[in-house]
Amino acid sequence: MSPTEPLIYAELLSNIRQISVIVALDAPCGPGTNAELSTDGQQFILQHDGEKTALNLPGQAATNFQLQKPILGNKELSWRIPVAGQATRASIEDAQSNEAPWSAKEFPEDAEFACRDCGAVIVKRGTIKVWKDLPSENWAEMMEFWHCHKPDVPAEEANGSSEQARHVHPAQTAASKGYGATSKFTARAGTGFIDLTTFLLARSDCTNLKTAESTDQNPTSIHCKTCNRNLGRDDPASCGQRLFKWCVTLSSPPFSSTKSNACATSSYPSTIFICSQALALMQAQCVSRLILSPVISCSSTILSTTGVPPTLLNSTSAIVCNPQMDHMSHSNLSTLPASSTSILIWVIAPCIRFACTPSATSSTTSSTTSNLAAMAMKCFWKSIGSDEAKALLDSESAEEIVLPDEAIAEIGENLRDSALCLPPSARKFKEWDVGLMERYQPSR
Repeated sequence: MSPTEPLIYAELLSNIRQISVIVALDAPCGPGTNAELSTDGQQFILQHDGEKTALNLPGQAATNFQLQKPILGNKELSWRIPVAGQATRASIEDAQSNEAPWSAKEFPEDAEFACRDCGAVIVKRGTIKVWKDLPSENWAEMMEFWHCHKPDVPAEEANGSSEQARHVHPAQTAASKGYGATSKFTARAGTGFIDLTTFLLARSDCTNLKTAESTDQNPTSIHCKTCNRNLGRDDPASCGQRLFKWCVTLSSPPFSSTKSNACATSSYPSTIFICSQALALMQAQCVSRLILSPVISCSSTILSTTGVPPTLLNSTSAIVCNPQMDHMSHSNLSTLPASSTSILIWVIAPCIRFACTPSATSSTTSSTTSNLAAMAMKCFWKSIGSDEAKALLDSESAEEIVLPDEAIAEIGENLRDSALCLPPSARKFKEWDVGLMERYQPSR
């Protein structure tokens, strides 16, 4: 990054209908430093040291708004810009939605999966005939509760003239109907089940996989036979194997309308799936603090009562910044956690839209390097030991997501690097570090 090139960060504050713009300069601003909006309100334009830098804003600014002059001598400048128009229903629904890539409706016919690292085929084309979305992990409990407490109760039941009015029902009724607390989905050959972070497949439908030798840390992990990458876990409770979505690439056959015969391949950064899983847990448990724990966890139980294992993640964030920015040094941020530690995340904004100058991010982040607004989850985070994690879980002030132990260091590293998208003043809050985790933006 050029010593004189500024970092510009813009965040849409949808609740108050404003855009916050913060500029971090390498040298103090002088008489030649000036900021303005484009005529259509889509861009923020900064002039400094004879150079002009433009940033596409995460929302359209009011075109008649005049930016105040920067104070001479400052190295960090800030503005609050009003957003044009009113909030639309679509924008509100987008902010409240929680989607992850590769749902059943998105899969093409004859999809093929391969290891993301070496390209070894894991699921051959044509093996899976039907794809189905799995419900949330507590679906059976919710169904049983709904059938016990139906919202539309007939009059004769409401006045106490029936068995249901006295809340008496056979113990096995729920289970016999397929939604009891012990009900679970089991893998079937030719059928692929999909949740937010994994694919549940029959063992006979997968190739080039091997089960790791039994250890205390990860007794059921499955790896690629070719490159030995950890691709998921064996799930004996569901009679199948779970593949982490971010560990594979999807290959679909070429469309007949295209001239190329090459198959189209796609993959997604793991931070997108982590965000989806975290948001689902927040919505289900009404919590804002999450503990990302290694497989050797404070929790003694790995399998839940429904037979669905805790989510095992192995991630790297898509928001990775340029480590060569001298004046954006992150030496004061948290050191990377060791595999025996956990990461405590405090979500402060489940959904933000932001933009920053392309030079502040690496080429792995498509949305920001193209100078377009990205959607992310903003959080405070810090590394904690096992004793502190256990205390938080015992006090029920946080929920736990269990990860492969090697993933903890990767997540911590990318949370740390993501702070380089932020101006220096916004990277710390007391003892917490601030990080961004990219979210999935489905095409509409």
